Amino acid sequence: MNRRTFEHLVTRMVAKIPGEFLAEVRNLSFQVETWADAETLAEVGFDDPRDLLGYYRGVPLDERTHDYTGLPDVITIYQGAVENYRDETSESIGKIVRETIIHELAHYFGFSEEQMDVIEALWAEASDGLAVKPGAGES
Repeated sequence: MNRRTFEHLVTRMVAKIPGEFLAEVRNLSFQVETWADAETLAEVGFDDPRDLLGYYRGVPLDERTHDYTGLPDVITIYQGAVENYRDETSESIGKIVRETIIHELAHYFGFSEEQMDVIEALWAEASDGLAVKPGAGES
């Protein structure tokens, strides 16, 4: 897929996020890069750029004060990694991009990687046809 088409897909997937969440988003930019650079990989502790589909860089919403005026936060979606993941899993590229955007937006809202691991495990259970019980995954 060419870059322009991929960028358009990212824009469409952002637009599909429920309005009540997007209404809370301020000072956030979505970008597309082909692969994560060495500095970003080092930040997250990855060696292989194929392992990083997206990355949120900024100050999470729950850590901001009322007078926060920082630079725009950025969510970067890595096209090469997304396409590689699609090739490995046969999942639709739209689903991968949407789930990556949701994951990174969760970081923007203040969810930790550990909290996202629990949530994504519940998503996986639900997509396997298993019922997710209320309160599942809470500690």
